[in-house]
Amino acid sequence: MLMGMLSGFAAALINCAGYLFSAGFLLRYKSPVRLLVISSVVMMLVSIPFVWWLFPFDMVPDIWSYLGQILLTSTLFLLGQGAFFGSMRYFEASRVSSLLGLKIVVLSLIFILSGGVLNWMQIAAVLLAAMAAMIFNWSGSGKSSIQGWLLLLVTLCCYSCVDMLETGLVVKVHEYTQWHKLRSAVAVVPMIYGVLGLIVSPAWLWMRPSVGEVQKAWPYALLWLGSQVLLLCCFAFLQPVFGNVILATRGIFSVLIGMLLPGLGLAALDSTIPASMWIRRAVAALVMLAAIGVYSFGSL
Repeated sequence: MLMGMLSGFAAALINCAGYLFSAGFLLRYKSPVRLLVISSVVMMLVSIPFVWWLFPFDMVPDIWSYLGQILLTSTLFLLGQGAFFGSMRYFEASRVSSLLGLKIVVLSLIFILSGGVLNWMQIAAVLLAAMAAMIFNWSGSGKSSIQGWLLLLVTLCCYSCVDMLETGLVVKVHEYTQWHKLRSAVAVVPMIYGVLGLIVSPAWLWMRPSVGEVQKAWPYALLWLGSQVLLLCCFAFLQPVFGNVILATRGIFSVLIGMLLPGLGLAALDSTIPASMWIRRAVAALVMLAAIGVYSFGSL
């Protein structure tokens, strides 16, 4: 359990660090679609050399069925990622990341409908994590819209399905090879993002991004890739629901990042936060930590 929790915390931190670079790209080029395409192709170029080195092709039976699952995962990820970047136009930048904490509710419903079981303490922890995300949300200036909430809902549903599918992909490699779960995650992530990049490559040829756009996007792409290795490791150890309770701590990290925006020249991405709002966010952080503790205790 400890390995999974540490992986989840690290994934949340790296994910929020990547948010800085995505925010910088959007501030300059104002195109979430271009960021999605450019970052996906960059991740593909990084991933493909590792696919042949790391993935156990000779140990996975029915490889074409496995690749079909990766294709489905990549397609849902593209839909979710596109909706996520779109939602950044309607919400304050530091709120978008914390609002993703609401994914835990959607994921829990999908987990239960697919035959999973949560005890009452785990359900309480899920509700606490969702409550913390909402406190983070209400602690901003209130900037939002119906379009933003619809895009956020699409993001949450797609990301939840991707979490379930990716966990299954890692667990299958782990079962087929008896490798450590971290090694299995390292093997699977390049496959997923290699396929993802191939899907969006035609859009790259059509957009013909500039060198400046690529330079702005590649740090985000690399940080996202690294966070996904850690996140899939976390899911493999803890299952997606608990993993997302851990991942909800990015709400805390996003607040810290929000404090750094003015010093990084990205103040336009967020609003000025008064002292009373920082107190609310501190309360939300405590609620989030309580959710982690309750879920951990309920899993013993």
